[in-house]
Amino acid sequence: MVAYFIVAPYRSSHYSYLLLAVALWGLPEDRLLIPWRSFLWFGIPLVLFPIIMWRYFPPIWNNVVYWQLGTQTHLLDLNNFFKAIPGNDGWMFRVIQTPWLTDYFRWIYANGFTLPVLIPVYRSFLAKDSLKMIRYSLSAHVLQFVLIFPFYLTIHVNEVWYVLGHPDGMARQLSAADAAVVVVNCFPSMHTSIAFAMLLLAWREKDKLFRWIWTFFCVSVIYSTLYLEIHWVTDVIAGIFLAIAAVKLGDWIISSISSKRKLFLKVNNNSHDQNTPFGLLFRQMKEVD
Repeated sequence: MVAYFIVAPYRSSHYSYLLLAVALWGLPEDRLLIPWRSFLWFGIPLVLFPIIMWRYFPPIWNNVVYWQLGTQTHLLDLNNFFKAIPGNDGWMFRVIQTPWLTDYFRWIYANGFTLPVLIPVYRSFLAKDSLKMIRYSLSAHVLQFVLIFPFYLTIHVNEVWYVLGHPDGMARQLSAADAAVVVVNCFPSMHTSIAFAMLLLAWREKDKLFRWIWTFFCVSVIYSTLYLEIHWVTDVIAGIFLAIAAVKLGDWIISSISSKRKLFLKVNNNSHDQNTPFGLLFRQMKEVD
């Protein structure tokens, strides 16, 4: 953190390192007292999973969007309806606009799809908590892509600036062809759903500093979508409900696996070694239950 302030306090590319440093500040409060050798069997694949996903998934997603635009006819086109709702364009979130705020929210939005998940996963890795790593990944992109895709297939909503004919809040200098891909699939707001789901899970951590820092960061992600005229207010509200559903579904999946595991052991009159990787993971599930 000291190096950050000395070397480049105003360089937005370094914000991520500052955010990571603050997130890890109170890590000892959440670290589990288990052997690294046992944890790494799960920890290494779990920490690599989101990195690999964000490396290879975007091209796949772009192909899906092009397929939507080329072959799919949406059941509902809600652009005019959303435009007609008073205040739905989020004008009240842009009453105060400054160059610094705009730069800040552009950085927030550009990183709001990855950092809200990636840093908690890294933090959980260093805390040697594989169950939290699973929970963060599961409640974010893994489940949310499944939950949100039916909306994207059936509902057509473009970004606010595009519908209103305003300049792009992210200043992306999009061509007409690029804009056709970028501005679709707004309802619900996945930036909102990812950020709010991670906020909900962050409040299960013991470290108070991390809880409040992550609340501020995730709320900033949600606010950025309105400040930059990316999402409608209705997109954000729907994104919050999607986040709640993803977290609840993730909890249910983990709880169900834990219950079935315990039933299997009981029926087979078997017990698992508490010091094995699987034993440690299921012991965490049992403690959560």
